[in-house]
Amino acid sequence: MLHRFSAIVLAVILSGCATMSSQPGWVNGERPPEYSKKNFVTAIGTGDGFEAAQVAAKAELSRVFSAELKSEIELIDQESVVAGQTTTRSDILVNTKISTMAELQGAEVPLHWRDAKTGDVWALAVLNKRKECLRIRSEGRDLLTRLDALASDSRSQENPLVAIRASLQAAQVGAELDTLQARSRVLGSQCLTSRSISTGALKTQVDRALRRLSFVVSALEIDPRSGQTIGPLPQLRERIAGNLTDMGFAVGPARDGEEARNIAVNARLRLSRVRRGTDWIEYRWEGSAEMGSAGSTGPAIIAAESEGAESHPEDSTARLRARRKGEIDLSRQLDTLLKAFLAEG
Repeated sequence: MLHRFSAIVLAVILSGCATMSSQPGWVNGERPPEYSKKNFVTAIGTGDGFEAAQVAAKAELSRVFSAELKSEIELIDQESVVAGQTTTRSDILVNTKISTMAELQGAEVPLHWRDAKTGDVWALAVLNKRKECLRIRSEGRDLLTRLDALASDSRSQENPLVAIRASLQAAQVGAELDTLQARSRVLGSQCLTSRSISTGALKTQVDRALRRLSFVVSALEIDPRSGQTIGPLPQLRERIAGNLTDMGFAVGPARDGEEARNIAVNARLRLSRVRRGTDWIEYRWEGSAEMGSAGSTGPAIIAAESEGAESHPEDSTARLRARRKGEIDLSRQLDTLLKAFLAEG
C-alpha cells in the first residue's frame, strides 16, 4: 500500500514538471486562435521577470507598429503633396514626423510563460484592432473639428499674422490626421471620416500666404534724453531680417498688388552712459521692437524688450559693446516671441 501511494505522488510530481516545461505554441510564433491576425496585432517579448517581459513585449509591439506606421505616413505625405500641388518648402512649413516608438495605449499583455530551465519569462502583447480603430475615430473627430475652425480663421482674420498662424496650425492638424490615417492603414481599416482638404493643400495655402506677405524692418538708434533719432542701425536690421528670412518670410516692401501685404517691424535702441565713479566706463542699452499688422498704423501684435549693460576702460569700446550686445539680444527676443506667437494654440 505504501509503495502504491509513493508511485502516485511521483506521477503527480512528474506531471507537474512536464506542464511547467512544456512550451506553448505562441512562444514559437504560432498565433493563438483567440488572437487572430484579422482582429489583433501581436508581438512577443522576454525578460527575467513578469514586469520586464511585459515591457519588452509592449516595446516590440510598438516597434513593429512604428515601422509600418512610418512607411504609411511617408506614402500618405507623398500622396497628399501631389494632390495639393507641390509647395516651396521652408522652415516655417510643417514636415510630417514620426517618433521611433509609437505609443499604443490599447496594448495589453494577456499571456505569459516562464521557462523552467532558464527562469526567463515570455509575454505576448496584443492590440485589439477594433478598439484601436474606435480610439482613432474619436481622436479624428476632435481634430477635424479643430481643422475646420482653423481653416475658417485663416480665411476670415484681417490681421495677416493671425491668419498665417491659423494656416500653419491647420497644416499641423493635417499632419496629425495623416498620422491617424496611417494608423488606420496599418490596422487594415478605414477608421477616419473623409477630409475635405489634404495636408498638401493646406501646406500650399501656407506657402501662398507666405509669398503674399513681406516684412518692412526699420532699426534706429534713439537719443535717450531727447527721444530724437540719431541714425539707422543696419546691423540690427540685418539680424531681424535674417531671422525672418530663415523662417521663410520675405523682407522688404511687397510688390504692388491687391493681395500684397506689408507688416511693419520697428526696432529702437537707446544707449546711455552710466556714471559709476570707477575707471571702467559703462553703457546701458534699452531696446524695444514692435511687429504690427498690415500698415504702419496697425496695432502691434508682438512687442519685444531688451536691456542690459556693458563696460570697458575705453569709452568708444564700451559703447560699441553695449550696442552690439543690445542688437543681438533684441533681435533674439523678437525672434523668440514671433515663433511663440505662431505656435500658440
